[in-house]
Amino acid sequence: MDIGDLTEATLRDLRRPREYPAVSLQLPINRRSPYSAEDSVRLRNTVAEAKRRLAEDTRVTRAARMDVEGRLDAAAAEVDLAHAADGLLVLAAPGEHQLWYLPRSVPQRVVVADTFLTRNLVAARLLGEPYWALVLSQSATRLWDGSGDTLTEVTGEGFPVLPELPDHEDALPGRNFDKVGSHSLSAREESHVERERQYMRAVAGVLAPVLERRPRPLYVVGLREQIALFEKQFPSPGAIAARVENGGAAGKSAHAILDLLHPAFAERRTSRRGEVLRRLDDARGARRFTSGLDEIWQTVRQGRVALLAVEDHYQVTARVDGNGGHPVRVETPTEPLAADPTIREDVVDEIVETALNNGADIEFLPDDTLVGEERVAAVLRY
Repeated sequence: MDIGDLTEATLRDLRRPREYPAVSLQLPINRRSPYSAEDSVRLRNTVAEAKRRLAEDTRVTRAARMDVEGRLDAAAAEVDLAHAADGLLVLAAPGEHQLWYLPRSVPQRVVVADTFLTRNLVAARLLGEPYWALVLSQSATRLWDGSGDTLTEVTGEGFPVLPELPDHEDALPGRNFDKVGSHSLSAREESHVERERQYMRAVAGVLAPVLERRPRPLYVVGLREQIALFEKQFPSPGAIAARVENGGAAGKSAHAILDLLHPAFAERRTSRRGEVLRRLDDARGARRFTSGLDEIWQTVRQGRVALLAVEDHYQVTARVDGNGGHPVRVETPTEPLAADPTIREDVVDEIVETALNNGADIEFLPDDTLVGEERVAAVLRY
């Protein structure tokens, strides 16, 4: 499944405890060379490693092992390595298996536990947040439904919006965008400008209820004058995440429009990271800040974390007693890890899941962003 299929309900279900063993495989995919034999070999090796782990785990019954091995084989057979993705997540437990294609690269890992590894699903969902792309045009304004690098044109709900022309002699909207605000327009030119305003007003009127029902960031593509005129007519300019100046996007394919949007996506991610760091800094000054694995483990279990910031690939194997006490890092874990139920292969994933269950915001930052905070930091509610 693509990350656009990940709903809140699906994520909650994936976080619930499973019958042991719940196996999570993650591996990178070479998107730029989708038919590379390297990906196939990596997938086979990862499945083989998972089977070896199951065979050596004394907690796994023979029936459970046979079931999960069959699930892993079925999942591997379903994988489409030509899929436009950067990462793959395979989840298998007795009676179920799932495939998720991720729009971000992930390290190759096998985790055996009583829950699935979901942190990369959460991170990928943040990266592939749903959005709207409005492509303004003098002939037909189109709306695109986007999630990550998936873009689908909306053909309904009033879109595409076509201009209304009173007679065949009228020029299409767009002729006088460069003259809006001029004091030297003739009466006929004034008529055209007013028609352009009416057209943008119509576009805004059709778009407003769509955003009201499904609020998302809005990317507006068009000529500078078109965008400016649209903003004057649109009742919610704060919903506009970015403005992309391009006058020839109306007839472009989804792939070509995505190429136009990518710089805006990158700018939004940079802005978002800056906002997270600002919130952490403000919290430090207000004494509502904490960092480091031990402190975060305790405060997140107490439901005190409002914002959790974690470096992308921060992973810790630790021993935790049955009462959920302080995690003790296992520097050189020996296999089979699952033979010791006090060892958690990835306590950072548990922290993320607990924070989500308690309603915290989660943000993943590039590696080494939080070196001084021991890779993980939080804004506290109190």
